[in-house]
Amino acid sequence: MQVVHIENEIPIQTWGHSSKGNQLKWKVGNNWIKADGFGYESLAEIVVSKMIEQTDIEEYVHYVPIKVLWQNREYDGCMSENFREEGWELVTVERLYRLMTGLSLAAQLAKFGEVEDRIAYLVDFVRNLTGLAGFGQYLATMLELDALFLNEDRHTNNIAFLCHSKKAEYRYCPYFDFGAGLYSDILGDYPLEKSVGECESLISAKPFSADFDLQAEEARKLYPGGFHFSCSKNDLLKLWEGIKKEYESHSVRKEAHLITERVDEVLHRQFRKYAYLF
Repeated sequence: MQVVHIENEIPIQTWGHSSKGNQLKWKVGNNWIKADGFGYESLAEIVVSKMIEQTDIEEYVHYVPIKVLWQNREYDGCMSENFREEGWELVTVERLYRLMTGLSLAAQLAKFGEVEDRIAYLVDFVRNLTGLAGFGQYLATMLELDALFLNEDRHTNNIAFLCHSKKAEYRYCPYFDFGAGLYSDILGDYPLEKSVGECESLISAKPFSADFDLQAEEARKLYPGGFHFSCSKNDLLKLWEGIKKEYESHSVRKEAHLITERVDEVLHRQFRKYAYLF
């Protein structure tokens, strides 16, 4: 497995993100390097990436496992290629809204009583500003992925676009940033002592509802489409077995086996629950 030596470089800080979004990360050449900070977030990124590869989704970030050596300590990590071409900037919907209105998008969404109204408000704002007519379907797919993989960190600073620095032009980002999925936060909300059932009772979705299913279902009703797997559940579980063996062989964590046991149970539960995707 590749070992990336970061030496003494300071990790990049991402303004406005929650603590679950503040994973150790660096830009090295044309690659982004992430190291685990609160649990097994790199494993979550890799699992989701490999499984999205088996769907009809075309644009997503590919993550590969690595080791990160930083300040004389070794971390589990993952690496992805930079998807921002020269001249393009990553801008979040929260930042766009604040620039246009001077107000907080998250606070504005909270004023709507119905989840469908929150979703429609954001979609209308984005379409009017960026001209991206298919944003509703893009968002619905994102929320369905979050529900399937239990990504709890999809706040308004975690939905983003690419904006050209000199042209008034926007592009979709590939689907990325699922490191807070699969109950990866074992140093905080989901220590390994907790069962999957206990974790399920604690988790909350974002940004339109605390209920993953509710916000995904309302988005699908408003903007039909979504995604499907091109393989069976058993095929995905075989894929997971390969990822699992590599992780257990190379992880720096003593609890690697307990982590893979949890992920194994989560994937089996989620694939049963969302059987219509297969």
